[in-house]
Amino acid sequence: MDFQRLLLTKDCELFRFSVGIESIAYLLFVDTFSLAPKSFGEAIFEDDFNPNDNHILVQCAILRELTTLEREEILSFAEKLLSSKPSIDYMVDFFYAEADLESDYPEGDGVFDLVNKINELFKSNIVIEDTSSINNIVQK
Repeated sequence: MDFQRLLLTKDCELFRFSVGIESIAYLLFVDTFSLAPKSFGEAIFEDDFNPNDNHILVQCAILRELTTLEREEILSFAEKLLSSKPSIDYMVDFFYAEADLESDYPEGDGVFDLVNKINELFKSNIVIEDTSSINNIVQK
């Protein structure tokens, strides 16, 4: 399985996972810069939840049923990416995507199209103001 980072902003990061030429999933990390809500912890720990210093939302939009190995690889990827963060709460939320995130990205205004599709799919609020920042590691 291959992955490609499609977007990196100050508070989010998006990856596409593929097998051969087939896109199978998109993984979005959103840094909330805040504590996890009580409802997050209660779902896992019931009444004994003490949030860590930061909550990172992790959503995985799947384009087809994943094999057990594919799912484990995506979970392992997320764990490896976040394992160096000493005090965070996160959980990977898998859901079916109704459509692929096809766009003209990274050409022209394709980044705006991609961001609009990301926001629609993940119900997020990512904003890119400077299309030239697509040439930088972090998009603004």
